[in-house]
Amino acid sequence: MDIKHKVEGLIKKYKTNDPYEIAEHYRSVHIIRHDLHESVRGLYQYYKNNRIIYINKNLNTHEQKIVCAHELGHAFLHTKLNMLFLEMYTFTSRNKIERQANAFAAELLLPDKIFRAYDGYSYQEIAYLEDIPFEMVQLKAERLQQK
Repeated sequence: MDIKHKVEGLIKKYKTNDPYEIAEHYRSVHIIRHDLHESVRGLYQYYKNNRIIYINKNLNTHEQKIVCAHELGHAFLHTKLNMLFLEMYTFTSRNKIERQANAFAAELLLPDKIFRAYDGYSYQEIAYLEDIPFEMVQLKAERLQQK
């Protein structure tokens, strides 16, 4: 699965890397902000040809955007996947699927040019300056090194 190619295609098609704008343009993706349990930042559901992203409305605006990018990854990479079913009845790894959604969010929110602009900076510094979780910056950097 070429996540980078998928993300670049979406950015090119919709002329934005904003997860909300991409969801808005893609008619079958619906975003619902809801008062979720504090341990749940967001979740993705596929129901009757609709891709539904639930975001915990108690998160700050920036955190909601990061969660939206991650859940959008599930919407485009794992469209009809039912994690509860997979965990109960198969050997599919939740970690692999979550890592793919994180990679999607990292590709969407951290263009390659950011790493060129911050040449010589540590991943921690880039995470701080871009206000992106360190793990996401690290994942993006690993993906860049695999080229």
